[in-house]
Amino acid sequence: MAAYEKQQPQPQPQPPLNAGYYGPPIPPPQPAYYPPPSAPHRGGGGPRCLLCFLFKVVALAVITLGAASLVLWLIFRPDAPKAYADSAALSRFELGAGAGGDLLQYNLTVAIRLRNPNRFGIRYEYAEAQALYDGERFGFDPLQPFYLGGKSDARVTAAFSGSAPVDGDDDVRRTYRRENGEGFYYIKVRVYSDLSFRVRVFRVRDYKSKITCVLRLPAPAAGGNANATAMTTLGTRCDVDF
Repeated sequence: MAAYEKQQPQPQPQPPLNAGYYGPPIPPPQPAYYPPPSAPHRGGGGPRCLLCFLFKVVALAVITLGAASLVLWLIFRPDAPKAYADSAALSRFELGAGAGGDLLQYNLTVAIRLRNPNRFGIRYEYAEAQALYDGERFGFDPLQPFYLGGKSDARVTAAFSGSAPVDGDDDVRRTYRRENGEGFYYIKVRVYSDLSFRVRVFRVRDYKSKITCVLRLPAPAAGGNANATAMTTLGTRCDVDF
């Protein structure tokens, strides 16, 4: 029996490839697109741009001035002046009964010396002195404005004279009797001030100062001259809030 072989399909012959063929055709490049130039601005922006420019100039000037003031303040920031009660005279100090309660009759003069440790001057635009006894204010004296030069001293005198009602408080009467027996009265004098000072070309205002002096004064002689002004040398250092 003759061997049977399965016939395999024969591949069909392919036509020869063209040597210049590289695949599908490539489309031609598209022309580049350039947008038309914008029309030039006319008129420079008008008043609106001018206002913006002026605002920038003003803001820059304010910032520069503030920075310069801060630098000068850090360099020349003031130290608190020193204050001393050099002398005082208490020629009358009597607490007695008045029409509506206790009445204090007084005559007090205090000389205060101020020392400026800074290189620039300080102007005391407003100053007032107050006298207090055992927490009660009894005297008031508005002081004249004055100038305290750099590295220099100035002297002011506060004068209190008259009578003032005192609240009907037993503590004040007890304090007065005790100190009268000891022969010395403790009187507090305060000076409140509004200050200004100039650092180079800059002037600083609205500065506050409070000077507090606690005085130990001998009691006036009974029946003495109420108008006498025998000054007592003190040299008391005062507290300064600056």
